[in-house]
Amino acid sequence: MNSALNPDQNHTMATIRKLPDLLVNKIAAGEVIERPASVVKELVENALDAGATAVRLAIEDGGRKLLRVSDDGSGITQDQLLLAVTPHATSKLQQEEDLFHIHTLGFRGEALASIGAVSHLRISSRVATALEGGEIYVAGERVEHQGLVGCPVGTTVEVRDLFFNVPARRKFLKSAQTELGHIQEQLARLALPHPDVEFELLSGGRQLRHLHRSTDPRQRIRDLHGDEFLDDLLAIERDEHGLRITGFIAKPGQNRISAAGQYLFLNGRYIRDRYLQHAIREAYRGLLEPSRHPILYLHLSIDPEQVDVNVHPTKIEVRWQDHNLVYSQVLSALREVLLQHDLTPAMHGRRAEPPLTGAEADEQRRRIADFFKGYVPSPSPAGWPVESSPTTIAFPGNSPQRSELALEFQSPPPPIPGTSFPPITEAAPPVIQLHRTYLVTETPEGMLVIDQHALHERIIYDQLRQRIAGGTLESQRLLIPEPVSLQPAHIDSLLHHEELLARLGIELSTFGPETIAVNAFPAMLNPAIIVEFMTDLADRLLEASHAQHTEVLIHEVLDMMACKAAVKAGDPLTLQEMATLIEQRHLIEKGSNCPHGRPTSLRFTLADLERQFKRT
Repeated sequence: MNSALNPDQNHTMATIRKLPDLLVNKIAAGEVIERPASVVKELVENALDAGATAVRLAIEDGGRKLLRVSDDGSGITQDQLLLAVTPHATSKLQQEEDLFHIHTLGFRGEALASIGAVSHLRISSRVATALEGGEIYVAGERVEHQGLVGCPVGTTVEVRDLFFNVPARRKFLKSAQTELGHIQEQLARLALPHPDVEFELLSGGRQLRHLHRSTDPRQRIRDLHGDEFLDDLLAIERDEHGLRITGFIAKPGQNRISAAGQYLFLNGRYIRDRYLQHAIREAYRGLLEPSRHPILYLHLSIDPEQVDVNVHPTKIEVRWQDHNLVYSQVLSALREVLLQHDLTPAMHGRRAEPPLTGAEADEQRRRIADFFKGYVPSPSPAGWPVESSPTTIAFPGNSPQRSELALEFQSPPPPIPGTSFPPITEAAPPVIQLHRTYLVTETPEGMLVIDQHALHERIIYDQLRQRIAGGTLESQRLLIPEPVSLQPAHIDSLLHHEELLARLGIELSTFGPETIAVNAFPAMLNPAIIVEFMTDLADRLLEASHAQHTEVLIHEVLDMMACKAAVKAGDPLTLQEMATLIEQRHLIEKGSNCPHGRPTSLRFTLADLERQFKRT
């Protein structure tokens, strides 16, 4: 018989064997220890569970070469150090029922054993009643040394050469700067729910963070994330049905392009939860663009019996006994606070983006006009067709009161095949602006309602896309470079995409471990938004895979540029500006949607109107 028809013929019987302890611990380490930041999580949680009031973290080479955590907690007796590095040994569980009454941050017995299996691990510790401390040194799970040592009360865990014996995992670690960024973010997740604990972070002997103890949780937020939006944080406190909710939520004007500004804690532990995230989105529905995320620091406290924290190796996900209760309580608490406050954006709010007026508006429109003057179409990359009659946008500032938005054509624009909206002629139909947001005009079929921001955004996006197809976007060199404070991981992501940013007219240089300097910026964008734009851009690039196609990333950034440059809801427009925006609608690709996918216009036929007025 042909062996291809009988695949089992060449198979041998597999033998079942018990895995060696070292391999078992390496597998366990793979579940828990993903990168240096994972080690930080495990060790700092142990320190907090030991009652530490001060935790000192020192790293080298992003934690790959050295990671040392020292605390002033209760310590470990010398005779228990060997047990501490033994798999499935812990002081936090005494019996099976304790699994459902978890009051500590960590209890996993294999944490230290897992770390020791993939590093050179040294632990020194002393309890308050002992004159000397104990020390143990483990290399790849093998105990190399154990004895007495002089040390202060508390515990110091030193991890060197992480993944030295697992090269396949070590090669997946990112740059030292990126790993440092992950460590800093992990430290924030641990420090925010514990403002009464002092934290210090050193990298290469240099102090990066020193978080002093405080009774004010706002101080911890300020120390970690600055005071830029502190005035826009609303306190929240609710205690009903066994669920206590405290913390701060930001006014809608303070938001980010990703959920990186959302910190959710359950019984002092950072978590991610789809029910909570959905409740947050619902609470801000109608107050925030769907693509934006609010900033918040939310702490939940509940009886440990009401939640299972053991559904994920790192305990970052949980399972609720009554998720409907949690959802409804969080949604109600957030909505109640939002309804009680005036949510009008303050002028100092970075996200407020008040409409430009007077000279500012003239300057912004002149900037966009200069950018598009002399535009010559160039070949598009594959899949990016160019319209047969491209347009040039110009914003001459010939009025002392305000500039007139004029969109000039290189040639009379023919209608796009298949569209029912012919180009506007000299006998153009009248147009009005409603609530400084929507344009309404007559069409041969009935009526058209246009979102002025969405349409203008689409126009600018399409022309930017054509412009970059021929090379790079024009940039303006800043007389004084603009510093932007970012996390190291965000800076690393921006520098990783340096060539891409150069094509988009952005030139950067490093200005410290947590600061970049913007030396050049796209000519069409207002320099006043540099900090906000670069913060959003860093968020988006960090979320994107390093392997993501360049053209996809270009789309992402052009989308952001178009959004920032377009007229906003609330901007008053002249009759000429309104008519020209409507006329431009016939010349762009996919004019029915903005780059985010939102509709730019709604069409009402005469039949629709007559039906609504009962004329048919």
